[in-house]
Amino acid sequence: MNKISSNERDRIITLRKEGYSIPEIVEISGSAKTTIQRYVRTVAIPPRFLKRLKEKQGGAKVRAYGLRTNVMEEARNALSNMTQRDKLLILVGIYWGEGTKKDFSIINSDPFLIQTVVHCLRTSLHIPKERLWLSLRMHTDISISRAKKFWSRTTGLPLKKITRIEVIEGKKKGKLPYGMCRVRVQSGIRERLLLQSVISLIGKESAERLVS
Repeated sequence: MNKISSNERDRIITLRKEGYSIPEIVEISGSAKTTIQRYVRTVAIPPRFLKRLKEKQGGAKVRAYGLRTNVMEEARNALSNMTQRDKLLILVGIYWGEGTKKDFSIINSDPFLIQTVVHCLRTSLHIPKERLWLSLRMHTDISISRAKKFWSRTTGLPLKKITRIEVIEGKKKGKLPYGMCRVRVQSGIRERLLLQSVISLIGKESAERLVS
């Protein structure tokens, strides 16, 4: 715990009472953010200064929103000319981190990731829907019917494509509202070997660059 003098502590409290934000107090006092947070946690700010603080906090939110908007537009422009090769590399990256090695399947709870997998499988490897199958893993507190409808809607695959459901005893509050979805490619030996070959080549090139 950082120790400060009583004068420094009183100064921090006074600044807070006058409506200064924590980042401003950090800049003025030079004390650590955690130290300031500890001393201002219970400080009551008079109404005339509280309005000033809320206006600054609102301005910070506006700036943060503007930054997110600009970054999103930058990202959208960067992705505007995405090629088949780009999608293959995205699929390689996901398979590298999330895929199984015995068969060609990828499991995750993030619907965006699963959607990306299905899209890249169909566009970069030209795998038809007929060769894609789903299985679900969920805890006992999750509705099976709701989960099936959710993942069917997420992947664009019909309910009949969900061939297996594994129910795990216990609850997983908040993090996995619809469980985990596994996307499996039927007869996907060739495509799996292709991804593994790309991973091997990328790994070898990276290793050579690091030691050269």
